[in-house]
Amino acid sequence: MKKKQRQYHDLDYKRRIVAEYLNGNISADDLAKREGLIRGQIYKWRSQLDQRQRLERVEVIADTEGVTLEQARRIRDLEEELLATKQKLAQTVLENELLKKLQPNSPYASGSSGYIDMKRLLARSKGRAG
Repeated sequence: MKKKQRQYHDLDYKRRIVAEYLNGNISADDLAKREGLIRGQIYKWRSQLDQRQRLERVEVIADTEGVTLEQARRIRDLEEELLATKQKLAQTVLENELLKKLQPNSPYASGSSGYIDMKRLLARSKGRAG
């Protein structure tokens, strides 16, 4: 029995396949079948490309901010932590607003949290719909 020869794909191909998968118009299974890949390869490439992007971000920070690579890694980690915290906060605010609407007689349903009102006010002041 002959072993299947390993295929090598260039970075642009990997990026195109991962972008198509992330677009959500095709499942990983269907995309893998179409391209003659194993589904897990798409997930692996996604992870590799994410890691590559994180490393490139460190290099950009080090170059533009004039800091060491270790300091740039720490800045990148803090940026990622801040983004995750903002996403959690937004999710929590949304859940609280939904709970207020579902339980109108609750003592916590006395109005919006203020955050939503402030966000709408800011959006209107910038000429966007809230």
